[in-house]
Amino acid sequence: MKKLSTLMLLTTFAGAEAAPISIRSLITGSGGQMTISQGFFLVSKRTSDLTYLTLGVGAFDLTNAGRLNGVAVIAVKEYLKPSERALFNRAVGQVATRCFNLRPERLTAISVWLDRQNSSAIRDVATDFGPMRLRFLRDINEDGNFYTSVYLNRTGTPGVLPWKSYCTP
Repeated sequence: MKKLSTLMLLTTFAGAEAAPISIRSLITGSGGQMTISQGFFLVSKRTSDLTYLTLGVGAFDLTNAGRLNGVAVIAVKEYLKPSERALFNRAVGQVATRCFNLRPERLTAISVWLDRQNSSAIRDVATDFGPMRLRFLRDINEDGNFYTSVYLNRTGTPGVLPWKSYCTP
């Protein structure tokens, strides 16, 4: 009887529709949020050593159903010092778990990989963490400012098992 009730409970939760998460809610700061364009937001966040880093989150791949297949996390800086990397890596981890339903156990490996990429010069490299792909890109804008970014996407359909948690612009 206990096995049957557990199975019924699991079946009930498995069929439940996950609520979409707006990427705007993923990046907040006490100084407010600046909208760059529809689906791209910047905020200035304070690091653990009380300096500020401008972070952004943006939509870059959208399904016909209005669900995100791809999200970018951007730091408006070339090389990130340890406190900035910690903040940046947390933002990437939050997008990975909340938008792409990635298991939290993978976050340590993602942080290690991101830290390794930060120590290199201009860079464009990608790797997979289970069903999710991360592309690390450090480049320079047309205006001469450097940026560090990570593009996250995954295989499957947002909102459909096993990808229940998903984001919208």
